[in-house]
Amino acid sequence: MSAIRTVFVASMGLLACAVARADSACLLTPAQLQSLTGRSFSEGEIGKDPGDGSPLCHYAQTDNPRRKLTIGMTSAQAERRFESRLRMLQMGRKSIEIDGVGDRAYYNGTSAGVLSGNKLITFSNLRRASDPEIAAEKVVAMLQVALQKAESL
Repeated sequence: MSAIRTVFVASMGLLACAVARADSACLLTPAQLQSLTGRSFSEGEIGKDPGDGSPLCHYAQTDNPRRKLTIGMTSAQAERRFESRLRMLQMGRKSIEIDGVGDRAYYNGTSAGVLSGNKLITFSNLRRASDPEIAAEKVVAMLQVALQKAESL
């Protein structure tokens, strides 16, 4: 009986961890973000979008904690939100859509996003205009890692 209880308690603990992670947009480690941006970040802080309550994760830059990179994740009206962000960020200029990840993706130099099925993952404040550019190929690789992590939750 004791062994069964131990297995049950351990299983519940794993389930609780999975549930906690499933509600988090902290899809990348600070080391992964540093390899993409060249900047150091603290561990992500879990938050919620004030508009719809969808998960956010804020990574503060270690040398300037007021400067944050934010990852958002939502399943509510994902395609409509993707289209809205794409229109806003593109503003009639050349296409910012990129290939190689998800159903559709974009990168405009400072923000990126990927739509896969009914899931939308967004990255805000990847860089400031004065920061070195980040190659689209690196952004595609980062979006692939984030999408794989999100799909495993």
